Amino acid sequence: MIKTGSVVNWSYNEGGQKKFMKQLIEAFDPNKKLCRWKAIDGDVLEMYNSFTIVSSCEHPWTTWAIEYEKKTEDTPEPLTLLGLILQMTMDIEGHLLKK
Repeated sequence: MIKTGSVVNWSYNEGGQKKFMKQLIEAFDPNKKLCRWKAIDGDVLEMYNSFTIVSSCEHPWTTWAIEYEKKTEDTPEPLTLLGLILQMTMDIEGHLLKK
C-alpha cells in the first residue's frame, strides 16, 4: 500500500550500468491520484542535489513532472530517467489495456 512516508527502492539500467534510487513518498493523495517521490539515496544524487518526481492524474491523462537541481551547469538533463518513466508508463498502459 502506498502512503506518505513510505520508502521505495528502484533498480534500473542506465547505459548498460545497473543503478539504484531510494525514494521517500513525500505526498500521496488518492482522490487527486497524486504521488510525490523524493530521491533520498542512490546514483541519481551523484549528479543532482535534489531529484523529485511528481505524478498526478486529475484529468483523463497522467502528468509527470521531474523537479531537479543540477550539481553543476555541465550536468546533463536527466533524459535517461525521463525515458525510463516513459517506458514504465507505456508498460502500465499496455497492462491495463489488456484487461
